[in-house]
Amino acid sequence: MFKNIKILIILLCLSHNVVHSESNLNQILVSPGQRDATIFDSLSSVEVITSENIRTLGYSSVDEILSNSSSINIGSNGGHGQTKSIFMRGTESNHTKVLVNGVELNPGTLGVPSIQHISVEMLDRIEISKGSMSTLYGRSTIGGVINIITKKDIESKQGKIYFGTGRDEINKIGFQKNFNFNNHNLSVNFMNVKTDGYKAKVASTKNHGYENKNIDINYFFNQNNNLFNINFYQSDGNTEYDSFGSNLNQDHKDSHIKLVWNRKYEGSESNVVFIQKQNKINQNSSGATDYSHTENYQFNLEKNYYNLNGTNTILGAMYTGEALYELSYGTKFNKSNTIIEYYAQSEYSADNTLYNLGSRYINHSLYGGFLTGNFNVGYNLSDRSKIIAGIGKSFRSPDGTDLYGYGGNPNLEPEESVSREISLKYKLGNTSGLIVTLFNNNITNLIESDGSVMQNINRSKIEGLEFSFYNSYKKLNYKLDYSFINARDLTNNVKLSRRPANKLVGKFNYNYNLNNIISISTISETNSDNSIYDNNKLGGYTSVNAIFLRKSDNYDIQFKFNNIFDKKYRKAHNYNSEGRSYNVSISRSF
Repeated sequence: MFKNIKILIILLCLSHNVVHSESNLNQILVSPGQRDATIFDSLSSVEVITSENIRTLGYSSVDEILSNSSSINIGSNGGHGQTKSIFMRGTESNHTKVLVNGVELNPGTLGVPSIQHISVEMLDRIEISKGSMSTLYGRSTIGGVINIITKKDIESKQGKIYFGTGRDEINKIGFQKNFNFNNHNLSVNFMNVKTDGYKAKVASTKNHGYENKNIDINYFFNQNNNLFNINFYQSDGNTEYDSFGSNLNQDHKDSHIKLVWNRKYEGSESNVVFIQKQNKINQNSSGATDYSHTENYQFNLEKNYYNLNGTNTILGAMYTGEALYELSYGTKFNKSNTIIEYYAQSEYSADNTLYNLGSRYINHSLYGGFLTGNFNVGYNLSDRSKIIAGIGKSFRSPDGTDLYGYGGNPNLEPEESVSREISLKYKLGNTSGLIVTLFNNNITNLIESDGSVMQNINRSKIEGLEFSFYNSYKKLNYKLDYSFINARDLTNNVKLSRRPANKLVGKFNYNYNLNNIISISTISETNSDNSIYDNNKLGGYTSVNAIFLRKSDNYDIQFKFNNIFDKKYRKAHNYNSEGRSYNVSISRSF
């Protein structure tokens, strides 16, 4: 299956002496708990995708970005705007918490975060934290955390206009603009996408169109060590799709408003955060209307102490209120709950060793109290090498989809996990290196469908290996990622569905002058079971994309050819993936 990229791998492995590469070990992290830390210094397994990476590799959607991580498998029910599932390190799609500017994309309505509605043109960076992250991020982090950060250059007054078109009558238009006056800074991002789409299901008789609008507004006021920030984000639109043989029309809306007050002191800082968010789906089929609405509000207090008695310490408390309103197949629900959380994390350095210990207590109004946490140790073997070991405990309560959606079961128990990993980080040159990680994750009460009803699986086990290597030679930059995953239901001793055992991702670009870049990305996956309850298989595949980027002071012109060998494959049973296609995009700065 991998023979299409054998020549590519051989050529790439001949080069050395790095200049630059994606997820460089020297990249600075901006997620919580990573203050002034690089990927090399961090005690977590982290990937970073910057706006420059997005531009150079021609990513057109968030699910495409995530697919190019060997640690993540994306399940897709068709093309543009269709539901996407995220399987990080073999865990379930609702085991990974997805954040937009630090606010969780509410999974309560669909059971999975709506990453398909986020426009990549608005993104500044994505940070992927793998493994249990319960101390700082709370529930639903059994697989990890994906932090999506939008553009907000508060130092610039620059603006940008975006245009794009491609196969399936896909059209994009949008803009980004920054405004600065005295201590006030305003950043506005807007994108609109519309497409006729393609036939999502194998048996579809019509194309399934999609339309979505994204708006992201950030306001900052900074004075006398006080920073005030207001972030408003919203995506709304319409998706056409197939379900149980019917053509459905679905209106969707995700939105949040986030208020932050940050106060800096000598050796410490305080954060007060208020978040209100909602997710709405209204669905029409054959004259019937279903709906599912979730509302969520949070109040968070956090205190960070820097170098207090040789430690960096974070203390915090959070209150969350959740509500679900649903009319599904004639059955109406109105449910609510509250969650109170307390957490603490300390990081201590001694000689060549860095220790990180944290814990979080979660009191759920429906399920009672749970204690989670993380313990990580990193030892510097040399200036260029580090070995890291960690253990983490996580918890996820059933969401509205699990309890009351199609096949829902109100008697479900919360999921709990204990994960372990050991990792080696090694800098081969100034900006070249490799990362090797072994991990193990044991989950009790895993929630899976038996084909009709959601059920708890007593025990499941996921173990695997990750390998990442990046390098370059002169004008050629490249990165190779490989993962092996063995994910099994130990009760029945069968593989968990839609987790390919092997995945290989290759990315390289050739910058033949300052203004012209050619990039190639390739993904190879072995086959996987579609379901633990049937014999269907999802076949393995290799897909290759090619991108040409022309840059100037004011213009970027990008040509992208997707799946250039027109490989036929499926990311979910009976759902098509897009064949050979193209996209053209233009952006102009002003």
